[in-house]
Amino acid sequence: MKNLILTLALLCAVFSARAQQSAPQKPSKELVQFFSGKWTGEGKFASGKVIAATLNFSTALDGGWLTHDHTDIAPNTYKATSWWGTDPQSGRFVAYIFDNNSGHRLFESEGWQDGRLVLTTQQAHPKGGIMWQHFIYEKLSDTSFKMTFEVSKDGAEWRMIDYLVFNKAPEL
Repeated sequence: MKNLILTLALLCAVFSARAQQSAPQKPSKELVQFFSGKWTGEGKFASGKVIAATLNFSTALDGGWLTHDHTDIAPNTYKATSWWGTDPQSGRFVAYIFDNNSGHRLFESEGWQDGRLVLTTQQAHPKGGIMWQHFIYEKLSDTSFKMTFEVSKDGAEWRMIDYLVFNKAPEL
């Protein structure tokens, strides 16, 4: 009888642990609280040309995802919608980015750590080989962050394409 009780207790512990592992992870509260809302930003391309954009972050699907809409301000025309969350199989932080050039990319990350988020992907380069890309989000203050977009041929040496410094719009 004692062995049966111990076996049942062990099985309950295993099933409980599995249930906790398979439960979908939501983006961290710190990440959601910091990014949620509207942002305006200005920055430069590597060439020195000015760029400006607006962002809007909000939670979706019962808080399981953080959505992110990016709209460049004219004369630039880039637009994108992203979904940030945690992949239930790998447990890794992921970002799915869809843009107005009919593009879609899957980025992975270690998540929001010490006020920093690095989203990285790799894909086939049109001229052959692999092209690495990443977005770096760095918290500057409670109401500002810097977003940098970089590319690489090897995932080790990166070349900046552009950066923007965003400020949170005041809540009405």
